[in-house]
Amino acid sequence: MEKTKNGIFTTLVEKTPCFYFFKADDKTVEDPYALEIGGRERFGKRNGTQETNVVKDLSRFNLGSENFKTDISDLVLYKLHVRNFTMDHSSGVKAPGTFKGVTEKIPYLKKLGITGILLMPVYEFDECLPGNELNLWGYGGVNTYFFAPKASYASENGKAAEEFADMVKKLHEAGISVFMEIMFGEGTSESLIAGCLRHWAVNYGIDGFRINDWQISVSCLVTDPYLSNCIFMVTDAEERLVNLHPGRILRYNDGFMNDMRRYIKGDEGFVPVLYDYMKNRTPSAGVKYITDHDGFTLKDLYSYDIKHNEANGENGRDGKVLNYSWNCGEEGETKNRKVNKLRLKMMKNALLTTVLSGGVPMLLAGDEFGNSQKGNNNTWCQDNETGWVNWDRSTLSRELQKFVKELLELRKEHRLFHNPVSLSEFDKTGCGMPEISLHGETPWMIDYQPYNRLAGIYFCGAAGKDEIDDDFYIIYNMHWEKHDFRIPSPEGEKFKLLISTDKDEKPDCTGGKVTLSPRTIMILMKERSETGNGKKK
Repeated sequence: MEKTKNGIFTTLVEKTPCFYFFKADDKTVEDPYALEIGGRERFGKRNGTQETNVVKDLSRFNLGSENFKTDISDLVLYKLHVRNFTMDHSSGVKAPGTFKGVTEKIPYLKKLGITGILLMPVYEFDECLPGNELNLWGYGGVNTYFFAPKASYASENGKAAEEFADMVKKLHEAGISVFMEIMFGEGTSESLIAGCLRHWAVNYGIDGFRINDWQISVSCLVTDPYLSNCIFMVTDAEERLVNLHPGRILRYNDGFMNDMRRYIKGDEGFVPVLYDYMKNRTPSAGVKYITDHDGFTLKDLYSYDIKHNEANGENGRDGKVLNYSWNCGEEGETKNRKVNKLRLKMMKNALLTTVLSGGVPMLLAGDEFGNSQKGNNNTWCQDNETGWVNWDRSTLSRELQKFVKELLELRKEHRLFHNPVSLSEFDKTGCGMPEISLHGETPWMIDYQPYNRLAGIYFCGAAGKDEIDDDFYIIYNMHWEKHDFRIPSPEGEKFKLLISTDKDEKPDCTGGKVTLSPRTIMILMKERSETGNGKKK
């Protein structure tokens, strides 16, 4: 090693991988730019030897030129934790809890209709905390190496970089974008943050990041030439900045989640809020989700009134207190068929509202088939069956998964539901209907009183820029009583039932009126009177 000016030492490494560590005054000094870490090959265990930094030649992965980017309007996100996703034996993969395990599930993700995955921390974090606590998720803590893929997520020791790169490449080949959550520690320099994001984008082909936007200027990142193809998810951003870089900056916060949880469970005053979410379909609408890793799963959201975090050992002080959840009549697991039927309907209501709202919809891994954490809404330390996704299939699970697949197919097939242009309440095309309109039980009459829980939203297919789509009428009854709705259309036009969150409902729409059972959402589609290619003349 040679010393140059200003106290900088340099050395030439001719063969890789090369293992090294630094010492200063007999103390080991970490290299925050290390590309891989040795000594952390087993999750939650240390091998008792000196941890080492590893130099690797990443250029051979040749992923930078293969950077894949899904059109923002076609993006459907799926958030997962690499270890939790396949660690349970029910996942059926050969390499559980690893990058290869995710790779094995690519056909499943593609069939479901997912076009992008958001990875919880996959960089080298230290899960072993003082007092034998385990940091399963990977947020916070010390001894974090932001440039290195997590060694224990590899199925073979020393192959973390190779297996992570292979996972990204195969996801891209399947048409699935890859995004990373990187939560930098307090005091991390802007130069390290920018260098880290460039590293993952250039060397591994990562398509975007969710970051702490209070630590670095997002405007600097979106104008960085090395990050020119990346999308950034941030807690908040100025409207001006979002509009200046359309499709590059997505808001990621709990606003939609909290509002729609309250509406779906029957709270007052949220019909106008629902309508606003349906109108705004621009990138500024951001990421829309009803559940995130930090909180109840979808099934638990409608199975528990309160959190049950006793196993975390913090006397229930951890986790969110305000969840806007509802147990549908009984707390926790039950064999009551009436309660379970209502829970299934509530989960469908939440999924439908999320998938068809404006912006980029996101599902939490396992929600599509009713994964449960037994009421624990903060599984950050639960490296066991509580925190792992359970892939076992029940009749309810299969029905819910089929419903999600139908929703995603509907969104994909109809440009109206993934057109990144806000809808107007004016008839811009002269078709006789506004692009979007809000109705009550009687067409064109909406009750704006806070107690109202009913809404009918009409989507006019002529609103598309290039193609004429079908007309849709989505009716929401979040009241605990049934209601009759008249369809806002001229006489003679026929509608058919497309999707209902109550599978037992088969209404006759020919008379221009439908009845919705309590807590139900229904999608009607106008039948076409004539055939054509759908192209505007």
